[in-house]
Amino acid sequence: MERFERRHVAVIAACAIALVSCVALIGVAVAQEPAAKKWPPQFPREGATKLFENDHVIVWEQIGRPKEPFVHKHISDILNFVIRPGKVDVLGPDLQRPKPGQGGSYTKQIYSRGSNSMSYTTAGLGPHVELAPDPNNVPISIFVEIKGTEPKDCAGWSTACR
Repeated sequence: MERFERRHVAVIAACAIALVSCVALIGVAVAQEPAAKKWPPQFPREGATKLFENDHVIVWEQIGRPKEPFVHKHISDILNFVIRPGKVDVLGPDLQRPKPGQGGSYTKQIYSRGSNSMSYTTAGLGPHVELAPDPNNVPISIFVEIKGTEPKDCAGWSTACR
């Protein structure tokens, strides 16, 4: 009986050592993984002025786009009302045209009549850069950020979420 107990204790000890070793190796592997890149939110940024904020929305006036590429990710659903149209190039973080469907979000055109339009973008779009390449045709938009639409995983990819 004593011999069985010793062998039993030895097997349990070996299993415990193996388990601790696996946990340690996993911990080292996780520690060596690069931290996920976190992106700033779309606002505030150059050319944007906060016009209004309450518990439900933040309203921004955007004149042109930042002069220097500002890589960002949308942290909330946004309505965009084009007041004065102008060319806006949307590029990926590498300043190249993104592939269709890239970014985990979408923009839907809701209204378009003449030079006026309105679109709806869901949270998570990006990371990307918006550039206004024509200084003689500067776009003006009103953006309405809808509070409470931030994705649950927002803290993993944005500097604006906790």
